[in-house]
Amino acid sequence: TVSDDSLDRIAALGGAMSVQNRMSFQGEAFVRRYGTGAAMEAPPVRAMLDRGLLVGAGTDATRVSSYNPWVALHWLVSGRTVSDLTLYPPENRVGRETALSMFTQAGARLTGEQDVKGILKPGFYGDLAILDDDFFTIPEQDIPHIESVLTVTGGRIVYAAAEYEGMDEPLPPVSPAWSPVAYFGGYQATVKPSIPGARQAEMLGQAVAESEAHRQWRVQRGFAPEAPSEIFDTCFVL
Repeated sequence: TVSDDSLDRIAALGGAMSVQNRMSFQGEAFVRRYGTGAAMEAPPVRAMLDRGLLVGAGTDATRVSSYNPWVALHWLVSGRTVSDLTLYPPENRVGRETALSMFTQAGARLTGEQDVKGILKPGFYGDLAILDDDFFTIPEQDIPHIESVLTVTGGRIVYAAAEYEGMDEPLPPVSPAWSPVAYFGGYQATVKPSIPGARQAEMLGQAVAESEAHRQWRVQRGFAPEAPSEIFDTCFVL
């Protein structure tokens, strides 16, 4: 909800901004409370960029959210919530290349690490992921369902699936221990919305089976716990 005057002051001071995709989860509640007009520029990402501000993006990885960047990238590009409510008009959205640079180059500049990370270049950290689809060409609604099949951090293979299954090395336990990712994985059992209904149902069943097989493989090697902790057996009524 930053004002135009405040953005001007931040730009004059040579400041920078960081945004997260809370509105992709909270958008409907925000509209009910503050109205559609206010939601159209919360946050005013385009106005920040147009002023020449450095704008980094992330997920914040709150308990309702996830470390998964693709949900946030979809929000930046489409202006929609996870339940498909359109929040932002085209003039407050960004293109796919800009959104990706906000997650990579801008993030590195915000932390003063632009000389070692943010892009793939000789002499930079060997952090990369091989994806199961092309972020720049897939249908917009499929962006949140992109997955990594191989993740490399600092030259180490820290995650491997599909044809790369078994190539990853042992890692410390997931922290915090109660994180659902430690028990249920991430987005492995999702199917891209653009796939027709019958084929989608078939692929979802296959994805669920593959996800469980992958979880069991990790359990056998001590990479994941065998069963959820007791925290999942408790229901809180607020």
